[in-house]
Amino acid sequence: MSKTVSSDVKTVSEKMDELSQIVAWFESDEFELEAALEKYRTAEGLAGEIEHDLANLKNEVTVLKKKFDA
Repeated sequence: MSKTVSSDVKTVSEKMDELSQIVAWFESDEFELEAALEKYRTAEGLAGEIEHDLANLKNEVTVLKKKFDA
């Protein structure tokens, strides 16, 4: 049931870790206003990808559940 994933495709967990690192950067002493906009755009993109990935996973689980219930 597992899918082959190429090395350049990140898992939801990896994306969430990356997003957490960006959020931590915003809260850290390393925060720089000049870099904030780019980091924010990256975080926004990751959040959108995570949301999309989770919706797809939810759909797959729903399909599997229907198969098992049948």
